[in-house]
Amino acid sequence: MLENTLSLLNYAGEIGIQISNISDFFDFGSGIFAAFLVILSLMAYRSIKMKRLLFVSAAFGLYSIRAIIDNLDIFVPEIESDIIDIATAVIGFIILGLFFIAIVKKQAQKEK
Repeated sequence: MLENTLSLLNYAGEIGIQISNISDFFDFGSGIFAAFLVILSLMAYRSIKMKRLLFVSAAFGLYSIRAIIDNLDIFVPEIESDIIDIATAVIGFIILGLFFIAIVKKQAQKEK
């Protein structure tokens, strides 16, 4: 598995993507994984209609966006780091709030 990761990093360097260290690579990969989790949680919502899953989906979606924004400097080195830092901090705060709401939100009781 380590060999596959290293060969992927070598390929990224060959096509012009500069990944400064392996943590950047895994951080970007976690954003892709979060996008996959958005799809899964929305599919689950369609099945069971729990509104909590919408908050979870939104949090995963924002996490995916945060990971992509945080790693934009890999693809576009000219972007200012201060703007990225502020955006990712705000998005991180919102993500925590959404997960908190999803955890503590009581499911509305159905009237009979």
